[in-house]
Amino acid sequence: MPFPYLSPAQVRALRFPRRKSGRGYDPAQVDAFARQIADALAGRLVLRPEQVRSVAFTEIAGGYEQRAVDEFLTAAEHQLRSGHVPPTTLQTGDALLAVTLPKASNGYDRGEVDAFLGRAAAALDGRGRMSAAEVRHTRFSTTSGLRRGYQVRAVDTLLDELEQELRFRGR
Repeated sequence: MPFPYLSPAQVRALRFPRRKSGRGYDPAQVDAFARQIADALAGRLVLRPEQVRSVAFTEIAGGYEQRAVDEFLTAAEHQLRSGHVPPTTLQTGDALLAVTLPKASNGYDRGEVDAFLGRAAAALDGRGRMSAAEVRHTRFSTTSGLRRGYQVRAVDTLLDELEQELRFRGR
């Protein structure tokens, strides 16, 4: 049976169903391990497939449905074993610049983010160089009060996808 390839952003966005009765996997433990899987898929840390296969979670009342979590872990183990990095929807600079980022009162500085995304768009179109590591290590100033920035989570998700696209391209 083939397994779907997941992006780090998809893993971070996963929400597992909860048990209506009985015991299920502890959500805090599952969520923490899913973040590690997302980081491993993004190339930020090493997580061996055997570690995914052998992970054990505490079961608590109202926890996550075990079957859904186990299916995700099987897919993640397979992907880590294969080393496959799937392409993203960010295949051109225009696709990157077309992403609308929501604004927030406490967010990343819009000028810094826009400048970085402009350079990234040029790199996607072959008019510049940018590596996955550069994306991973990029930091932005934050705003507060009257000066609205971009929502942190939305920018971080976009950076995950950009990093994945650059890794897919071997950069």
